[in-house]
Amino acid sequence: MDPEFIEGDIVVVDPDRKANINDFVIVANQEYEATLKQLKKYKNLWVLHPLNPKYEDMVVKKSEYKIIGVVVEKKKKYY
Repeated sequence: MDPEFIEGDIVVVDPDRKANINDFVIVANQEYEATLKQLKKYKNLWVLHPLNPKYEDMVVKKSEYKIIGVVVEKKKKYY
């Protein structure tokens, strides 16, 4: 079963936790724009895997992206 994150969900992030392969992470680019992606590794290549299948994987370049924290919990609100 694939995890799902939808607009309005609340994610709890641990900024001190080391990110591992397949973790969901919050990453920021050089302009401090943040996004939620899944961290994957293919051979020696680290990629940020988007949850939306319309978008392609992004190669992680340490100088371009910073991991803000690892998602440790998801909460859902019912309005």
